Amino acid sequence: MLGDFLGIEHVVEPYEKDDYEICVGEGKTIVIKDSFFKNFPEPLTYLKAGHIPESISFSENRFTSEKNIPILFGTDELDIQNTGIVCGLDLFAASFFMLTRWEEHVITDRDRHGRVPDSLQYAVKYGISERPIVNEYAQMLKQMIGYLGVEIREKHVYKPFITHDIDFFLRYDTVFKMLKAVAGDILKRKSIKEAIQTIRNYLNIKKGKQNDPYDTFDWLMQQSESVGLKSIFYFIPSLPGEPDAHYSILDVKLIDTIKKILRNGHTVGIHGAYRSYKNRKQYEEEIGRFPRGVNLEENRQHFLRYQNPETWQMLHDVGIKIDSSIGYIERVGFRAGTCYEYPLFNVMTRKRLGVTERPLIVMEQALRKQISDFETFYIKILEFRETVQKYSGTFVILWHNTNFNIKEWRGYSDLYERLIKKL
Repeated sequence: MLGDFLGIEHVVEPYEKDDYEICVGEGKTIVIKDSFFKNFPEPLTYLKAGHIPESISFSENRFTSEKNIPILFGTDELDIQNTGIVCGLDLFAASFFMLTRWEEHVITDRDRHGRVPDSLQYAVKYGISERPIVNEYAQMLKQMIGYLGVEIREKHVYKPFITHDIDFFLRYDTVFKMLKAVAGDILKRKSIKEAIQTIRNYLNIKKGKQNDPYDTFDWLMQQSESVGLKSIFYFIPSLPGEPDAHYSILDVKLIDTIKKILRNGHTVGIHGAYRSYKNRKQYEEEIGRFPRGVNLEENRQHFLRYQNPETWQMLHDVGIKIDSSIGYIERVGFRAGTCYEYPLFNVMTRKRLGVTERPLIVMEQALRKQISDFETFYIKILEFRETVQKYSGTFVILWHNTNFNIKEWRGYSDLYERLIKKL
């Protein structure tokens, strides 16, 4: 909170009292009441589902950046004096709760992909998933320190990150895929006309008269470059025959695409395959499949699968520097309660890891599950942009390469162009 978020030089010293005391200087102090960790003198004993907060309250005070501040732990007590402030809101415990995701370590219910459902997560249950509450806590602390006479310069600068998960590389690279699409046109979409068009598209692609509908890589790079941004492309290092393998990382055209992305100054990351999220041996093997010269430092797990803290520890052990898997599955918002990059922490070993989390905020597929109207969809993303800008954060957007030139996403290419220009 003090160093990474606020950029304050500070020294941490043992303190015999229960609460946290921040000495600002000249005899001025801020006391943050410890409403959580003092109850667990033995390490790790807090890691139980019964210790997740069972309610939420909100409080207004002069230091909040919003109309109110959520209270997960503690009270709304705020005693303001000229020489000090006593704060009943335990913003350290709340921030630790959100950033470490320890609730996802202790929640045992999982969906069919082994993930903690959005609906079971505290921020979703209590309606604060679209608020970066850890940023709000940091801002509140900053304002309290400023009140006592120490101004803090903003450490962060707003920056958008445009990312693309390559779950599918080409739609019509085989006859089988074309026939499967035709079957979908007839049986699912009830359209003979669409089926005929699919066959025509396939033949034109094979003759080199048009691009495959999933081959949007040049266009995506051009869109980012037009506003001075670089995209991040996450590729699954799969091989034919493996479960959930829709392309081969050894495909010549795919390798050429990766090299082109790198030549243009964009980033290639690993989209850890479905089964790799807690399998270090498999993950290391996947890393080794990438073309020579690809320096992999960034990761996002396929299906956003991760297990806390095993996946993070695995990424640390193999040398991954940045992860961007922490985002909601069925909605958009701040799963970790922040729009800042932050260092990950293993709650079991109680050690800070060498991996930085860059939280995913908006995924286009998740947002469409919430909003079907074009303009409302567009406006919702811009609302998130405004929130992230307010806190000088990083705005991470995921848009799959496949969701442009197919019937289900018709018209979204124009929306995407408008969006990129606004970001």
